[in-house]
Amino acid sequence: MTTRSLIAGSLLTIVAAITAAGAAQAASADDPTRNCFWQLANGRGSQLTCEHKAWITEEERADLKKLTREMLQDVRCTVSIDIKRVLVDDALELTDHVFQSPPQPVACEIATKDSAIPITGTFAPRVVIKDGKAVEATPGLADVKGVTGVLSWPVVQYVNRAPGIRTEMLRMINLYIEHARARRLVRR
Repeated sequence: MTTRSLIAGSLLTIVAAITAAGAAQAASADDPTRNCFWQLANGRGSQLTCEHKAWITEEERADLKKLTREMLQDVRCTVSIDIKRVLVDDALELTDHVFQSPPQPVACEIATKDSAIPITGTFAPRVVIKDGKAVEATPGLADVKGVTGVLSWPVVQYVNRAPGIRTEMLRMINLYIEHARARRLVRR
């Protein structure tokens, strides 16, 4: 197995860690309005345009290094979000709804001891809301580039189907729905 294959094969662990753990959100020091959480809470435009920086935590980084025998050092991904705000608002306001995001580009850089490997893809989350609560969710990872299809296919399948990732998505979405509804009630 080549070094690149071993690195790419570990992509499964990396993407799963970022997706499931809700990796650290790093706000841009230059422009905090590019932060997705700021946009959701304070943005008023017709488009939700932001960047979600998904970086693994120090603990996850240590696990990654241990798991790969120090071959992989770090991973940092940025999801560039550009979506009509009405799509998000409908998901928050309607009690029964299926939210389907258009594909949003993600760019990752995997740091090894010797180099950096760029990987790209898309996320198109789908969320089913029943009685005002998210009951089903998938990240919709697709179009992974930078590694062969033989290596990317299991990553895509795992990320989109793993119960832990879906459960964490539902938890985060339902917390946000609850928070957004509470904010609307206070404003009235």
